[in-house]
Amino acid sequence: MTVSRRQVELLEKNRPRQERAKRTYEAILAAAAELLVEVGVERISTNLIAERAGITVPALYRYFPNKYAVINALGAGLMDRQNEIFREWVETYYSASQPERLLSHIYEVLRKTYDVTLEQTGGLEISQALRAVGPLQELRLDSHRLLADELAIYLAELQQQETSAETLMQARLTVDLGYSLVEMALEDPTLTPDLVLRQGADMLAAAWQNTIPGSAVDTP
Repeated sequence: MTVSRRQVELLEKNRPRQERAKRTYEAILAAAAELLVEVGVERISTNLIAERAGITVPALYRYFPNKYAVINALGAGLMDRQNEIFREWVETYYSASQPERLLSHIYEVLRKTYDVTLEQTGGLEISQALRAVGPLQELRLDSHRLLADELAIYLAELQQQETSAETLMQARLTVDLGYSLVEMALEDPTLTPDLVLRQGADMLAAAWQNTIPGSAVDTP
């Protein structure tokens, strides 16, 4: 696989192995997460991150080449945790003979994704940066593509057909809409998060119910 110059600029320089180095690495990430909340992605800088982490800028550069690489690492960690929730959802509820089990628990995967994002310091700000900042967008897109490819395999089996371009598109729409619902619940304080997630889950389940034989869904 060819790695672009932009991708190289987002790569971490060193993965720490020794305990002291791991503590420094984690301090950098924690400082960046706090600063994203306080000053935003435009104003955050390696100088601010290093100062907050209690290290020198050269020490930060041992691990990350620039501020975007730090945010990229934060985003990768958050999306890994979010994607693991999806995989646990499939492992718990997927049954080719009982498609309604998976579809009736869409709220659960949305709620857990919301919770893990809320629990992460700067979770919303990290998600917004991955969506809005050019150098970081590819991480978000790659994660969504990977998740959609996995989901399409299960949904094609439920539809009793081979995976097709249409199935892949339906899966990708489901993934992107799911993340949009989570971000909507996080971003807008005038909305009740649980209501957003429950109604969104019902809409996604209804859309898939129309394409899957024998998938009558009783939403909780």
